[in-house]
Amino acid sequence: MKQGLWAKYVREPLLRALTELPWFGPVVSAVLVAMLVNVLTDALKEWGGLWLAWAVAFALLLALVAFANAYNRSEIERIKQGLGPVDRPKPEKHRGLIFLYSREDTLREAIQHHKPVLEHCWLVVTPEMQAGAAQAMSHFSGVQFTLNTLHDCYDTRACYELVRDIYHHDAPRLGIPPQRVIADITGGTKPMSAGMFLACLEGSFPIEHVPTAFDALGQPTGPLPPIQIVVPAQAPQLLGANVEST
Repeated sequence: MKQGLWAKYVREPLLRALTELPWFGPVVSAVLVAMLVNVLTDALKEWGGLWLAWAVAFALLLALVAFANAYNRSEIERIKQGLGPVDRPKPEKHRGLIFLYSREDTLREAIQHHKPVLEHCWLVVTPEMQAGAAQAMSHFSGVQFTLNTLHDCYDTRACYELVRDIYHHDAPRLGIPPQRVIADITGGTKPMSAGMFLACLEGSFPIEHVPTAFDALGQPTGPLPPIQIVVPAQAPQLLGANVEST
């Protein structure tokens, strides 16, 4: 009977309030902590005077600061090692790279991964990104660049045809087999990435993505090495069947 009254009038109301009222838990915790601090302070004053109370408070403050720093370091290390895509397969080094340009640091990460095998890089850019891409090209040595302008960043078909033309004409003209060219879908708009993805899917060409690292506060800290985008083996056949049926 007593246990039923406890659950009905104490446990269940408290659990509901803690669950449904965002302010209830912090307020109750603050009140209880304040009461506990007053009780401990009075007890310490009686046992050892005011100096002992201040010494204990200072020691607790130091312990809290040490704990916060240790947690911060461990959380940053956990994110670097545990939350990064460390278990994802890395693409093998390729002789050609098709890159939707948005950021130079992401491009640098992709190029560094494929060096020294990488020979040629095709940058697909919108008119707004042309100046930045042209400047970025001058910062890399040992790699030849071709700048391809896509005038409408929302034209999926135009991006598809541009990437397809690189695979079937530009790369063979430079003596690079299409299967030795990888496409990076990290940058650009989503319609651009979709067009590139479709072109790669149609020809079973390799695809990669450059992920972003984040700190303990969830803020981006920079790009990570590229990871392989694994496409189901039947996907190109399904795409071909859909194209023939339309």
